[in-house]
Amino acid sequence: MGQEDSLKVNYHKYMNTTEVPLFEKLGFDSERYIELQKTDVLKRLEKVTNGKLYLEVGGKLLEDPHAARVLPGFQLDTKTRILQRLETPFDIVYCLIYGDIIKNRQLNNQKEEYIDTAITTIKKMEEIFGVKPYVVINNIPEQTDSLFVKGKEKLETICEHIYLRYHIDGYPNDTQRILSSDGYGKDEEIPVQNKLVIVTGAASNSGKMSTCFGMIYFDHLNGLNSGYAKYETFPVWNLPLEHPINLAYEAATADIGDRNIIDEYHLKAYNEVSVNYNRDIDAFVILKKLASDLLPPNNMLNNYKSPTDMGMNHVKESITNDEIVCIASLNEIRRREGWYQEVVNNGLGEDSWVRACQELEKKALEYIQNKGYDPTLPL
Repeated sequence: MGQEDSLKVNYHKYMNTTEVPLFEKLGFDSERYIELQKTDVLKRLEKVTNGKLYLEVGGKLLEDPHAARVLPGFQLDTKTRILQRLETPFDIVYCLIYGDIIKNRQLNNQKEEYIDTAITTIKKMEEIFGVKPYVVINNIPEQTDSLFVKGKEKLETICEHIYLRYHIDGYPNDTQRILSSDGYGKDEEIPVQNKLVIVTGAASNSGKMSTCFGMIYFDHLNGLNSGYAKYETFPVWNLPLEHPINLAYEAATADIGDRNIIDEYHLKAYNEVSVNYNRDIDAFVILKKLASDLLPPNNMLNNYKSPTDMGMNHVKESITNDEIVCIASLNEIRRREGWYQEVVNNGLGEDSWVRACQELEKKALEYIQNKGYDPTLPL
């Protein structure tokens, strides 16, 4: 067994998905990143004069171990520090999704129940920010499973009310239905109070964007002119499609089938290549329809020409050593493979997740070698 194979076998053995290696070499400037992201958020907030800014936060909000593992130098609480430095009050909307409750989606490799992980996070948010989150369950079908009822009851032990949002036939393509009383109009209205509303979730694919659009829909009915923006970490729009950082994002979301793709809207509008992912590209048609049919011309959504325009992502500008972050990302893909294998061994996962990571590892290694970087570089 070669050195690389030996490393591959051991990457996940002594580390949980919530942990981060102690790096001796750094490749990312967290302080620069915090200031760039904070400034961008405040600029978007200034554009809303008669309504609210719904700020979707991708990835983990309180602590982002994936970002810290692929960007040595990224501090676990970076996103928390950004929100605290805004020095403006905000509400938090915390999203879960029906399907993940039913299948008890594993959010880490520690055999923790989906609802239990969510409850822990909700309590931490209230403790850190002094804000009690509004809890939302998305994509609820007409006929619900007893596991959903059990999970909802468990959430109600810490929340006065769980806000329910329902499955919409034809989503995301049938925009006429979506933007009607048979679409977003069926959902429970969430009574947020502050101009800035942070919309986060238990995991990727929790219905965060749909929740934001649904709240904008209700605000429109109430005479408000609200906006939307996305705090995005991965994929990194201005890095190559097969940069290991972007490949590591695909590995992290192999269990839901996310794929990085070129943002064709952005390419057409600006003649500039930009990386995004399939779900945001698919949902952009809803944003454009929402903006053109319901919102006034001065609404910020009417200025978005592409899914990339929605996002705020200053990761690339904050990278100080590309080789280090490439190697760290390769290592993360290998960890993911091992973690998914653990989930499969526990009877809660699929072999396809493991195979996806194996293919992503090959692509990352090829990228690194083409750059002349050393894939065995100790970090």
